[in-house]
Amino acid sequence: MRRLFWVGVGVVVTVVVVQRGRKIVAQYAPEAVVDRAERAAQDAGRRAETFVATFRREFSQARSAREAELTAALLAEGQPDPDDVRASGLRPADLRGGPGRARHAASTPDGQPGRYPDAEAEIAADEADLGYSF
Repeated sequence: MRRLFWVGVGVVVTVVVVQRGRKIVAQYAPEAVVDRAERAAQDAGRRAETFVATFRREFSQARSAREAELTAALLAEGQPDPDDVRASGLRPADLRGGPGRARHAASTPDGQPGRYPDAEAEIAADEADLGYSF
């Protein structure tokens, strides 16, 4: 409770000092100096606003260019752009051969645990389709 009291006292003292300080500055400062300071502050604000707008625009352009570079570097020759695939409305299952086609399944077609006999061929075909793998 004692700390809260002293925080309140500090706030009150700060408000009083700021108000009195403004009155003293207004009393003794020539009007031309005050006007010049206001104009300088407004000019600095405009310059900062212009800088931020320019920075955002250039950053967005650079980010888009770098994203395009990375996408092009990851895509294999002849592989469609992911944005084009998304825009076409195809689902991932459509590109993989449909939901009925099991890929790298943990069980055989008859439901028994194990791998498909041709799992290695499926993996090779998938890698050929993708153009890269991890």
